[in-house]
Amino acid sequence: MNTAEILMISGASVPDRTALVDPDERVTYAELQTRANKLANALQGMGVGKGQNVGIMAVNSAKFVELYYATAAVGATFVPLNFRAKPEELQYMCDASDVNVLFVSERYYPLLQEIKANLPKIEHVFTLDFATDGLETFDQLRSKGEDIPVFTDVDDDDAAIVIYTSGTTSLPKGVELSHKALTAYVVNTQSPADPSAVQDVTLVSVPLFHIAGATTMLGSIWSGRQLTILPAFDPSGWLQMVEKEKVTHSMVVPTMLKRIMEVDDFAKYDISSLQLITYGAAPMPFEVVRHAIDVFTCGLMNAFGQTESTSTISYLGPDDHRLDGTPEENEKKIARLRSVGRVMPDIKVGILAVDGHELPQGEEGEICIAGDRIMKGYQKREADTAAAISDGWLHTGDLGKIDEDGYLFITGRLKDLIIRGGENISAGEIENVLEDHPGIAEAAIIGVPDIEWGEVVKAILVAADPANKPTEDELTTYVKSRIASYKAPALYQWVNEFPRNHLGKILKTDLRRDYGQPTTAQA
Repeated sequence: MNTAEILMISGASVPDRTALVDPDERVTYAELQTRANKLANALQGMGVGKGQNVGIMAVNSAKFVELYYATAAVGATFVPLNFRAKPEELQYMCDASDVNVLFVSERYYPLLQEIKANLPKIEHVFTLDFATDGLETFDQLRSKGEDIPVFTDVDDDDAAIVIYTSGTTSLPKGVELSHKALTAYVVNTQSPADPSAVQDVTLVSVPLFHIAGATTMLGSIWSGRQLTILPAFDPSGWLQMVEKEKVTHSMVVPTMLKRIMEVDDFAKYDISSLQLITYGAAPMPFEVVRHAIDVFTCGLMNAFGQTESTSTISYLGPDDHRLDGTPEENEKKIARLRSVGRVMPDIKVGILAVDGHELPQGEEGEICIAGDRIMKGYQKREADTAAAISDGWLHTGDLGKIDEDGYLFITGRLKDLIIRGGENISAGEIENVLEDHPGIAEAAIIGVPDIEWGEVVKAILVAADPANKPTEDELTTYVKSRIASYKAPALYQWVNEFPRNHLGKILKTDLRRDYGQPTTAQA
């Protein structure tokens, strides 16, 4: 079904409930439907519909959610852009995804001005939270539309949203998620709105351009919850919002959870309303989850998934986090805290060998999934799509195994990808930038464990002139001037040469073995 129906169904069921709360406004389900209707009619009046793409570059807000449902209603594709990207990256994403209409907040308007001349496909720009000469505002556009429901028939496989994620190449990939995939995720993981039930309150602080944020826009509305929105994550702000809005559910990445627990006056906040904290999007350091079990009285859940799988593949539930059994039972649970739990019931997970055959329980292979939730493909990247999806299986690039009780353990990664605080970072992109520096002959990037971020970037370098190496501060500044700052190496290792195979390919496995410690060192 068209995912715009998610709002229509809940709007009819619980019209008077609060749907959205952000620092600027509170919106009921009836008001959200009215706003989406008006905005959809205004977009349709401009000719926006199937085959067109609506982009947004902004922090989280109620308007962000409203724009998604209006875009879906007219049958267009929603493209939330990663506002942390550099101008060159944003230019690539806008151009590759054929954005026709773009909404931008004041904070990122200067970025748009830098690249606008190189984006001829963008026909209309609207400001989200500010006014400027020559551009219409979000509110002005919405005011032109009538409060009449807009419904556009879509094919199940039509792309509802394109989310950009870094992969093993230097350029980000636009993951196309269909209405079918998003609907399957929502209806199989959440209960529909129940007017007789006490309303739950979800707090979203992960970016809405991230798969975890995007699916929250859908799942929370489908369930008739109050979606409480933080524009950006702040640990004290997160605690304040939990206390103020009596939040019951929230999803965080491991770095966020660690920082929340480190707030100096953590104990003063009343967070007794919390029922469940879900963490995921990056590896969780074992020390952090063990501490969280002691700190929080609510349930904890580890969700493992990918953008390409429309979020969660498996989950480690609250019962698995409770260490209140016998010593033997607790010992087994502690071991399973290193797993990513059991597979979701609506998808199939297979552990595949290199030749594609499915391996028996307990053997290590590539984690692959099948079902309605796998992505439509990578936008305009047929070769990459064919490599990722074959014989009905989505190849995740992760190595893992399933134990005798059905718990999935990740043992490594096939893809050369680093996940820092929930953000995917391409090693190849950083290597290309470093090798453009005159002081660097060759560069190899690996991820190393970090208790704060889960993983951080480590650069292993061969100097162009060993007697005149650039300083690490110089290299960090250089990288940050070229790509998003969070992708810059945190650690450096100088070596005389790289280990290679017979074809001359650098052996990253050897580099991880020899230099995979979270330290900076010379050769």
